[in-house]
Amino acid sequence: MGTLKFAVLGAGAGGQSMAAILSSQGYEVRLYDNDKAKIARLNELGNIRVTGKMECEGFPALATTEIGPAVEGVDVIMVTTTTDAHAEIADLCAPYLHDGEIFMLNPGHVGGALEVSNIIRNIHGCKADVIIAEAGDLMYACRTSEIGETFQSGIKKGVLVATLPASDVSRLMEKIGGIFPNLTAAENILETGFEGGGAMLHPIPSLMNINHTDLQQGYDYYMEGITPSIAKLVSACDAERLAVCKALGLEVPSLVKSLQEMYGLTQEDLYDLLQHNAAYKGLKSPMNLQHRFIVEDTLSGIVPLASVGHMLGVKTPIMDAYILIASVICGRDFAAEGRTAEKLGLAGKTREEIYAML
Repeated sequence: MGTLKFAVLGAGAGGQSMAAILSSQGYEVRLYDNDKAKIARLNELGNIRVTGKMECEGFPALATTEIGPAVEGVDVIMVTTTTDAHAEIADLCAPYLHDGEIFMLNPGHVGGALEVSNIIRNIHGCKADVIIAEAGDLMYACRTSEIGETFQSGIKKGVLVATLPASDVSRLMEKIGGIFPNLTAAENILETGFEGGGAMLHPIPSLMNINHTDLQQGYDYYMEGITPSIAKLVSACDAERLAVCKALGLEVPSLVKSLQEMYGLTQEDLYDLLQHNAAYKGLKSPMNLQHRFIVEDTLSGIVPLASVGHMLGVKTPIMDAYILIASVICGRDFAAEGRTAEKLGLAGKTREEIYAML
């Protein structure tokens, strides 16, 4: 029987999977989501079933839409919401945090730990010795067929995790490393957040295929939605990401190199590589303007990269263009709403000052 108490915030595929797996291992788990209908259905079922690469059944001790009962007195808060909800979650949780507690984003995307740390420690003035962490990716490759049923297509063998400050990672691994053996300590949160090129693959193709979305015409996202010309735009945006990382003192692989390593591919051209990636075949396209490929990856991916780039004197015209295009199409101001350097607590800092802060 596990002794740690977990709060899992976000009852999507990842959150339901984590809640079921931890519950089946004997840990006390509380599951939170602001979707009243989803929580009501879960409570009606009284069970979450995980199938695929891992098979188990479990159910949290509490499934609720109230944040207080979900997080009060727990040892570990695992945030599995979409990344654009991280700020709201940090704001809700701040009054309940206590010494030694883990607050971990799964994943953090670009600057997640910085954003929530700024909210918890600076805006709320929380003095508790909280271990704030972010994973580089969600630990489970999963999807939900229906509420209470999640399918595991795989458990990722190596998922980087980092803390803010970086020195807290040893405490984190000591506490939960044995529970999540696929976690690997990273040097700092720049490695888990700024080095990933995933955000490049989502907003740009989605926006370039917006006519299909408007007409409710589905398409194979990677095989049909990314043409040679769209792949060139993604590559140009990735070059800007690499320039921002270089300004931060990070030597990171290109999107092509990352995908080659991740999927065992050899193609050097991005379009050719994507067309040969069997794992990407059949992925459904966005069917509305609220899809995470457009909203989440712009707010929490492209905006922080561009904003930090501007601060460090790096020009990001492709990123800037797609932030503006997304804003016009969605009727929002993504540049203002997203994770700016100010919201990350980095405004006006030099590279040396950023590293000292980490």
